[in-house]
Amino acid sequence: MKKMRFFGSAALSVLFVFTMLVPWGNPAEAAGGKISIGVVEVTSGPFRATGDRTALATKYAIDEINAKGGILGKEVALVLEDSGFRADVAIRKSTKLILEDKVDFLWGSLGSHIVLAMMKVAEKYKKVLICPNSEADSITGSDFNPYVFRTTPSTGQRAAATISYLAKHTNFKKYYILCMDFSLGRQGGEAFKKSLREKMPNAQLVGEDYHPIGLKDFAPYVSKVIASGAEVVLTMNYGPDLGNLIKTGGAFSWKPITAGGYLFDPVIMEEVREAALGHVALAPTLIDLGNPGMKEFYENFLEKHKDLDRVAYSPAMGASSYYTAQWLFDVIKKAGSTDSEKINKAWEGASYNMPWGRVTMRPCDHQIITPFRAAVMVRDNELFSFPYTGKLVTIPEDDITVPPKETGNPRCK
Repeated sequence: MKKMRFFGSAALSVLFVFTMLVPWGNPAEAAGGKISIGVVEVTSGPFRATGDRTALATKYAIDEINAKGGILGKEVALVLEDSGFRADVAIRKSTKLILEDKVDFLWGSLGSHIVLAMMKVAEKYKKVLICPNSEADSITGSDFNPYVFRTTPSTGQRAAATISYLAKHTNFKKYYILCMDFSLGRQGGEAFKKSLREKMPNAQLVGEDYHPIGLKDFAPYVSKVIASGAEVVLTMNYGPDLGNLIKTGGAFSWKPITAGGYLFDPVIMEEVREAALGHVALAPTLIDLGNPGMKEFYENFLEKHKDLDRVAYSPAMGASSYYTAQWLFDVIKKAGSTDSEKINKAWEGASYNMPWGRVTMRPCDHQIITPFRAAVMVRDNELFSFPYTGKLVTIPEDDITVPPKETGNPRCK
């Protein structure tokens, strides 16, 4: 079968290819004696590239556990719904998954605004919602409800990791905040400012802007960055909005690097290439082939999906979903049930050994406490023929953990 890319002329047919290649769970079967996970993910529109890959990684984890006999003597099923990257759609699809498909868990999603919408449904129907990808602070902070468990860092953790890395490994002094104008970007901007004040009090914030999601023309923003004299652009951007920002900056021959964004996306890096050299990628799940467990996951995933393009469907973008599923399966076994209250009790305060270190689910806000990792994008690397992550640097959890009383969560005093 012809291998497909997410961007360019093949983009319109990717969802069709993806659907044909991946046999998702049957909703009717999922409700009948199986443990069912209802995934709401963006599988259409400009951000579907990321959504498709995270959903595929979730299914890969489910296939693995089923090959070992499932959980509690039951097969695990996945029911996938498209959020369309819209909160109102996510609410409707989440409600359908619970009331019609009878799922045991909700799972999602790319887009903090999507998760914030799904949380309302989870709370209404007392159904556990697992969040492996969206990072807006308010998810486990001011908008928290006890049915959400987040296994990816918050914007506060990401911002603190970014500034901690820059403070220890660079001499940059001038910073410009440029993020998407929605919950992740706005909350990320505030988190960047807080971390700069605390960790780099002598740094200068020379500009701050928030742009529309899915922006095509970054030229006005790049011009402002250049005029400001910034050395680093702090961003929470991902997908096309990160790629277009860096490509436009490269076309203008700007000098700053970006840091904080989701630059570990191989599809983005194949597009921007040398324009991203020297920029900084951060994530706990950065692929480390020196780690036996992560190497096994990476190579086995590629082998199973060898008919798919290894860049477009790289497990580098699905690692968070894959390892989240491992943790969820462990919690279900310990709880001996899929009952929401029993899962809640079993997961609060639980720890788990991830390839990048031991992580804990903080009881008061259901927020993962985890080390982070950072890497500069270099030309020669172990994973791809185009620039990608170089040597990994670990940032200890003590350097990035947001104190409970600063989360905005009333349970965290």
